[in-house]
Amino acid sequence: MTRPLLSVRDLVVEFSTERGLVRAIDGVSFDLVPGETLGLVGESGCGKTVTALAVLGLVPSPPGRIVSGSIRLEGRELATLSEAEYRHIRGREISMIFQEPMTALNPVLSIATQMTDVLVRHQGMSRRQARDRAVEMLALVGIPSPEKRIDDYPHQMSGGMRQRVMIAMALSCNPKLLLADEPTTALDVTTQAQVLDEMVRLQEQLGTSVVLVTHDLGVVAETCHRAVVMYAGRVVEEAPVECLFERPRHPYTEGLLQSIPRIREEKLPELPTIPGSVPDLLHLPPGCRFADRCPRADDLCHRQEPKLELRCDIAVACHYPNRYAGCLE
Repeated sequence: MTRPLLSVRDLVVEFSTERGLVRAIDGVSFDLVPGETLGLVGESGCGKTVTALAVLGLVPSPPGRIVSGSIRLEGRELATLSEAEYRHIRGREISMIFQEPMTALNPVLSIATQMTDVLVRHQGMSRRQARDRAVEMLALVGIPSPEKRIDDYPHQMSGGMRQRVMIAMALSCNPKLLLADEPTTALDVTTQAQVLDEMVRLQEQLGTSVVLVTHDLGVVAETCHRAVVMYAGRVVEEAPVECLFERPRHPYTEGLLQSIPRIREEKLPELPTIPGSVPDLLHLPPGCRFADRCPRADDLCHRQEPKLELRCDIAVACHYPNRYAGCLE
């Protein structure tokens, strides 16, 4: 077995709110091996972005805090690092692409200033060397005339170009781990495909491991090797992407896949949906958190929370998972 680059174990993150204490992440565990792309999938509010922020040490405190659990990068514990120690590895060993580049980029600083500052701080380059490296990275992500566009400000670029700048900045120090939080949400379909192609190409070229946070299963199918499906702060299924799409075990995963629009020659039927809504994290029901929305739930599901059980490289938290010919039978 390849030693994991990133290993998250039993991670618990809570937030203090006016209504009470919210456990946004409740016992999340997963591994990421070198060169792999792992998708964190689920509805809005399931905890996938908070998981990524916890790995990068950016959970806002207050009101949030890591209550317990372990986050290890190449065996080094990150959860107990001070802010000063985290600043040393952000950008150098771990980088993040945020969801909206217009808010992630500083509007009053040029792209050149923002990119070279990272390289000077983490790579010890001179300003001239850092500028040359920044121009090289902008060219790699497909920005035309990078030696001119590097002096632009964020508002002078399109959404697709700003996102490419974010990718170039995140990868400029050759980090071991890249966290991408919905990197194509604000882009049109054509630009989204181009940005994803650039990310996949650069990941293969640079050998960076990626955790991709997304609600878009199409993006997962295009870019990821494995996927972790989250629901109400917990992992409900983890599997290689091919297995997840062809043989989903958990009824929530099955519902997500069935709700994807498909192009057919005949008249499209009504699009399937998952009934009900995500439970209130302040008032979680006993037993399985998905039981109130699950078509196969019984009394056991409402009484006892299922454990995440691993079999044949597939993990599922369900009392009655889908069974297929193979290791789950």
